[in-house]
This record gives sequence, structure tokens and C-alpha cells, in this order.
Amino acid sequence: MLIRRRAFLCGVVISGLAEGGAWADGASDLAPDFQKDVLPIFDAKCIRCHGGKRRGGKLDMRTMDSLITGGESGPAIKKGNARKSLLIELIHYKEMPPKKERPTVTQGELELLRKWIDAMPMAPAGSSGK
Repeated sequence: MLIRRRAFLCGVVISGLAEGGAWADGASDLAPDFQKDVLPIFDAKCIRCHGGKRRGGKLDMRTMDSLITGGESGPAIKKGNARKSLLIELIHYKEMPPKKERPTVTQGELELLRKWIDAMPMAPAGSSGK
């Protein structure tokens, strides 16, 4: 009888842990929010050169619309496709922020930006990405 109780309690605990883990994984699947998650990265690492009075490459990174419109090199992001987004490419190859600028974008921040862009609804074919 004691063995059955222990087995039952172990089953309850393991099942609770598994369910809690599934819930935690589900929470991490939520798309990052521009205002809450993305803009703070841009504020700390990009906007000093790409927003306000300075707009390097004519790019303003303070709003979603301006990122989609882009600057001299075209759109900074391609909705729903981080792999084809110039912003991700430049950060990935450490071209942005420039080496002399600190702090740089961390690997975790880059992954968050990829997840944010990939979660955006894709623009219809033939549209400008807006």
C-alpha cells in the first residue's frame, strides 16, 4: 500500500512538472512586443544614430512604419521573414552597430529580433512590405 501511494504521488508530481513545463514553453512562444521587448534594444544600441536628430542612412528606428519603409538601403525589415531582413543581416555579420559603438547587440537580443520579425504577418506578394 505504501509503495502504491509513493508511486501515485510521484506520478502527480511528475505530471505537474510536465504540465508546468509545457505552460512555460507556451509562454515563450509568444511573439515579442515592439514597445516592450524590441524598442528597448533599439534605444540602447541603435537610436543614437538612427532616430531623433541623427538618421544614419536616412533610417529612423523609432517606429515600426519607419523600419518597414527603411532608409537609403531599402526596408530594414521584411515582415514575417527575418532571414531576408537587412536589419538582421547587418547585426548578424556585426556590421551594425559599428565596431566603435558600444554596446553591441547580444546573441539573445538578435534571436529576440528574429523571433519578432518572423512573427509578423507576411506582406502580400507584390506589396512593398507594409
